[in-house]
Amino acid sequence: MNILKSPIISCSRRTDIPAFLMDWVVQQIKIGYVDVVNPFNRNQISRISLKPEDVKCWVWWSKNFKDWIKTFNETENLFRMYKGHSFQFTINSPSELENNVKISLENRFQQLEWLINEFGLLAVNFRFDPIILYKKHNSKIIKSNLDKFEYIIKNISALGLKEMIFSFATIYEKVKTRMNARGYTPIDPPIERKKEILTKMIEICSNYDIKMNACCQPDLIKINGVEQAHCIDAYRIEKIVGGQIPKIRDTGQRKDCGCFRAKDIGGYTGIFRCKHNCDYCYASPAKK
Repeated sequence: MNILKSPIISCSRRTDIPAFLMDWVVQQIKIGYVDVVNPFNRNQISRISLKPEDVKCWVWWSKNFKDWIKTFNETENLFRMYKGHSFQFTINSPSELENNVKISLENRFQQLEWLINEFGLLAVNFRFDPIILYKKHNSKIIKSNLDKFEYIIKNISALGLKEMIFSFATIYEKVKTRMNARGYTPIDPPIERKKEILTKMIEICSNYDIKMNACCQPDLIKINGVEQAHCIDAYRIEKIVGGQIPKIRDTGQRKDCGCFRAKDIGGYTGIFRCKHNCDYCYASPAKK
């Protein structure tokens, strides 16, 4: 089997590998490659090199970096073989839609501080993602996961971060099915309502000197300084690793995605089925 090489490894948009699968990551690094199943064609398998001479930077996506930090401390030499690590850290308000996210905001702020101290501000992206509006069945009250937004912004600002990434939840059919099975009705607000919500968020962020960047939200770009997010940013990664990264846009993502090309090594099923099992998740196939 041919081995594909990528200077950037994404780990992972598809599931929370840092929270649940760090033993697997260490095993694959030691092997030197990973076989990745195409989520849209399970007969198509790609073998991707994880050798340090082929990989310049790992991009880690998680809601809980506790196990990642533990694994790094136990096997630091293994991770230091790579020139760079970048972190996409999602911190939302605690919510009844995230019952399996078993970690306090305060502990997540501590993890965030550790990552910043160890790898620098440039290596860490904070995400409030997604913003979700919903109702409980038999209720007219519209709820959201924005109740702790200012508290979170205040704390990430105190750590020196100057940017954040956000998106509104995309209400796919499987999201509707799952949330309805769990007693909730997801709401996809009209664009004018999204702009109203965003205006309030921008005001809060401005008070703490935080700039907002939108992930796959083309209708919200340029509103009061909101810019396109580049979650995997070749220019930023170049600064982290001290070397050139190809400036190729990732056409394998949603058409409004601003990311540069990387190889994602995660999956949706089997060992990759995410244990967070959030009600609004676009990735997990679980219905109940």
